[in-house]
Amino acid sequence: MNPHILMAIDNQMNPDKYTLDELKAAAAYAYSAYAACHASYAYADYEGWYSSRNAAAAAYTAAYGTTVKVTYWLNEYFNYTGENKQDYIDAINKLTTK
Repeated sequence: MNPHILMAIDNQMNPDKYTLDELKAAAAYAYSAYAACHASYAYADYEGWYSSRNAAAAAYTAAYGTTVKVTYWLNEYFNYTGENKQDYIDAINKLTTK
């Protein structure tokens, strides 16, 4: 599971759980992961580049954007990677019910 996507979804489900500073830190970390992937992009790992870009955008918009933008980037991530969004929601629910 992508931790940036997990946090963006968790922030949508629990809007008061993270401070703005935590969201900004996550956005910066997600962007650095994307930048590292982009810097090493040798036209061989387009999938890694694209999914990391979507994750970084989702984390960034969770900190700086609107819910509509976060939803857009989450959908882009899941459409591209084929991962199941419900798996992320289930993981969040497991953590909050403990």
